[in-house]
Amino acid sequence: MPQTFQDATYVARKLGVRLLWIDSFCIVQDDEEDWEHESVLMADVYAQCLFVIAATDSADDDNGFLGPLP
Repeated sequence: MPQTFQDATYVARKLGVRLLWIDSFCIVQDDEEDWEHESVLMADVYAQCLFVIAATDSADDDNGFLGPLP
């Protein structure tokens, strides 16, 4: 699993959250048909969330966003 996803899983577990939605796991990337189907559901997905993690400083999924952990 890419480091960014591992970091998100770590944060969720530390906060006691059992379910984690990762868009690029749940929506087929570069698939316009899947995007058209799933994008209309996003308001419902995000309306039910406790928090959103936006790893905006990470160049890609492999770099993570937490840095080295103890």
